[in-house]
Amino acid sequence: MPKFENQVLINRPVFQVFSFVGDFTNEDQWRDVQNIGITSGNPIRAGSMVAMTRRIMGRKGFVNSDVTDFERNKRIELKGSYWGFPYICTMTFEHRGQQTNVRESLDIRTRWMFWFGFFFNLTLKRVLRRELETLKQVLDSHGDRKSS
Repeated sequence: MPKFENQVLINRPVFQVFSFVGDFTNEDQWRDVQNIGITSGNPIRAGSMVAMTRRIMGRKGFVNSDVTDFERNKRIELKGSYWGFPYICTMTFEHRGQQTNVRESLDIRTRWMFWFGFFFNLTLKRVLRRELETLKQVLDSHGDRKSS
């Protein structure tokens, strides 16, 4: 199962970053997602179900996941199906004074032939990196976010 890890340092306190990222209705501001649905409403918690449509490699796909672990200002873990592939995504938030280190780890089981799986994995790695960079830009550039 390929594992992708990315991290980014955001110039905001951990409670602001966690509040913004933990509100999945904000995902469309830093990820290429649409039609976000949360069964338990916001704020999320362990047991919440999240569904959305994502665009990767020019194609739309459905993502369905359950929040399996949740520690406020520290960790969110999702387990589910990403384009039909089983996955586990863990986001950790590390307090560094007025900065927060956000680390995203994605374990995904791609079942395609080797050559296409390799291409998909390479593209997915770049997409995930770009999304964290966008998250940093969004949070670093706005002092008046609703997460504050």
